[in-house]
Amino acid sequence: MRGPQVSLPVTFIDRLNKWLVALQAVAVIIGVVIAVQTLWTTQATQSAILVLELRKTLSSGDYKKITSSIQDHGQKYALLIQSGGSYTDSDIEDYIGNLEDIGLLVRESPVLADMAYNHFSYDVEKAWCNEDVQRAITAARAADRSVTAKSDPMFGAFEKLARSYLAREKQNCLDLDRQ
Repeated sequence: MRGPQVSLPVTFIDRLNKWLVALQAVAVIIGVVIAVQTLWTTQATQSAILVLELRKTLSSGDYKKITSSIQDHGQKYALLIQSGGSYTDSDIEDYIGNLEDIGLLVRESPVLADMAYNHFSYDVEKAWCNEDVQRAITAARAADRSVTAKSDPMFGAFEKLARSYLAREKQNCLDLDRQ
């Protein structure tokens, strides 16, 4: 024999269902927030590691002498062999290729932008202002016969980065020479 059946009011079941659906939505939102925070933390960590590696690259090995030559002198300082300096066009292009990479990374990663500014603004500005670096860039752009030569010029990210850093500091190349 069965006991009496108790039927719960429909409104109670509806309310319980709505509460469970709401709790599920809150749990999903919390999960998304945690995932985004984890992504930002990972991106910041990777950016910091990348900045330190790029700083190490520019401060040692093959690029140490070029970095010093650029930073220790004014914009008219001869870098290229044909100007009386010690470096080939290829040496200069390799060096500023690193600065181009920094410009590309800044464009793609907002976390890296402030770190890059703090670690590389002087490198970028001084290199951009050097007349032999300008000659090397002009020559590389003139030799570029690619379809994207005009829309995406050689060392374009480096140029944009240098111009933005100079504007941010309200300086020009002559100001850098006076420092």
